[in-house]
Amino acid sequence: MYSMEIVLLGMALAMDAAVVSFAIGLLNPEAPKSQKIFRGTGLSLMFGFFQFLMLWIGSYGGFVFSFSSFGYLFQFIVASIFFVIALKFFTESVGEEKRELHWKVFPLIILAVVTSIDALAAGISLGTLPHAHLAALEVGVITAIICGSFYGLAQFFKYIPEKWLLRLASLIFFGLGALTVWDYVSKGVS
Repeated sequence: MYSMEIVLLGMALAMDAAVVSFAIGLLNPEAPKSQKIFRGTGLSLMFGFFQFLMLWIGSYGGFVFSFSSFGYLFQFIVASIFFVIALKFFTESVGEEKRELHWKVFPLIILAVVTSIDALAAGISLGTLPHAHLAALEVGVITAIICGSFYGLAQFFKYIPEKWLLRLASLIFFGLGALTVWDYVSKGVS
């Protein structure tokens, strides 16, 4: 079910996941190349899967809370997660001792879910399509490709000191949190 509208939707929905992939790609620049490839592939597949899953779920059921008076709460939860991650990276960057940041599967799943919430809401508009799961699969593939590209792009920054990379990652997550809050404030409470 290829269509330009689905491709553009997939690209738009993948942007926040791509930025997160880039920020995570900045971590641990001294890791072996094989480990970076494994992490990047896993991260891309996970983000792509959750974009697919959320878009597909959204197309079938909708997201009840996004239309209720409690919908704003999810935006603040998402923003809070981004702010906490930004603070963690920043405190790691100003510390004097050398620490290794390890990302386990659970924090990555949380990030994949958080960056896919907009896909859940966008999926509502796909509910009228006869094969919405195919459109959702296409968006998931697009997300995986874009996230892998952004993760790979981050690998070219390995010659920048690690403290500055952590600060850049912190700034990216802080910006994502601020954009989430701005999106809520600009729409107003319904």
